[in-house]
Amino acid sequence: MNKTIKILTVLLAAQLLLAVGVGLTDRGITVTNEPVALVSFDTEKIDRISLDGPEDAKVTLSKNDGDWVLPDLGEFPANNNKVNQLLERLEALRSNTPLATSAGARERFKVSDEQFERRITLSEGNDAVARLFLGSSPGIRLIHARNEASDAIHAVKMAEFDVPVKTSDWEDKSILTLPKTRITAIKVNGLHLQRNPLAADSDKANDDSSQSPTWQAYGLAEGKQLETSAVDKLAGLLADLRFEKVMGHEIKDEYGLEEPVLELSLTPRGGERVTYRVGKAKDREEYTLKLSTRPEYFRLVSYKTKPLIEAASLEELTERSPQSGEEAVSSKKPPDS
Repeated sequence: MNKTIKILTVLLAAQLLLAVGVGLTDRGITVTNEPVALVSFDTEKIDRISLDGPEDAKVTLSKNDGDWVLPDLGEFPANNNKVNQLLERLEALRSNTPLATSAGARERFKVSDEQFERRITLSEGNDAVARLFLGSSPGIRLIHARNEASDAIHAVKMAEFDVPVKTSDWEDKSILTLPKTRITAIKVNGLHLQRNPLAADSDKANDDSSQSPTWQAYGLAEGKQLETSAVDKLAGLLADLRFEKVMGHEIKDEYGLEEPVLELSLTPRGGERVTYRVGKAKDREEYTLKLSTRPEYFRLVSYKTKPLIEAASLEELTERSPQSGEEAVSSKKPPDS
């Protein structure tokens, strides 16, 4: 008898829950756990992004002729892939039941208008179309988030480091790079290093380490010959040159460029000759680069700059000729480049 009563009680409870659900549906209220987008925007129309962090840290990105730039750095190119990845992450953010909605919770989770770890503003022209606050982290690759247009606070799959607020983290670090096979000539330390015309003009030239490119040297000292593998190494370091951050458009004494530790020029195939000047700070291992073709000064990564300086030295580029007393094969007048 008791068993029958228990069964009937369970069935009655189920019917009541069903009735409540039907009633809510009749009133236009849908009970669902279907995740919804945290922010809504048209990626193609977004042309300005403002990223704010603690202690007035801020980065502004704007779109110029289809490419992202950093207006605070004189329209210096931004990393397009990184900006597009950020927009994709934001567009993909989904959540269902909020963790909290109160004003006190905003402060607690650091997603209020005044207290936040990140504030992301997406704009079309002068109009902000979406603003998202990111706050504290409840776990690995999770962060509390709130859309400015809502009181709801969610935990979403994202991290603070996905949204850096240092300008240098958004710079296009590849702006100085070029394919090694495009380098046709290098002038350094009195030497004019010329790639073999066949190698320089061939579209089939490649970076296969098993086939070092052929180089000719002009200006060799008597009894010296060119170390072609060393020239190839130098060309590779120049081709893959990357910087740490943009230092601005004004020269400073601390850059050490009045007495550069390295000065050379490079001629790319089909392009103008580029002069490289590298200075070193007097009291620390900091190197600054100035190119003749760009207005900016670049802070270089020290552990990559030292090998470049060494590779450009005469000691590395030349060796004693086995032809005792004879000058290595070289033209007295290098070609104009």
